[in-house]
Amino acid sequence: MLQMPMNSDRETAALLQKVYTYGFAIDDVILYLDTHPDDCEARAYYKRMRDAYQDACQEYNEKVGPLTIMDVDVSSWWNWVEGPWPWEGGAC
Repeated sequence: MLQMPMNSDRETAALLQKVYTYGFAIDDVILYLDTHPDDCEARAYYKRMRDAYQDACQEYNEKVGPLTIMDVDVSSWWNWVEGPWPWEGGAC
């Protein structure tokens, strides 16, 4: 059976979908908490989704690359010119 590499398009899309899903859940529960600030279950749900979102972002950063500029490790050089360009199959 063919083993796909860890950063295949399919896995990258799945990881990004996890980030989007948890991000949406956070946005949704925040709107709810605006009108129901004393709902303990909603606050617990928010904390679970926030933790899951952070885990999903970390997993994406480790396997694919940084999602935002805040995720870039500035302690080392980034040789973006030396890698493939987006039209050559590199990440954009």
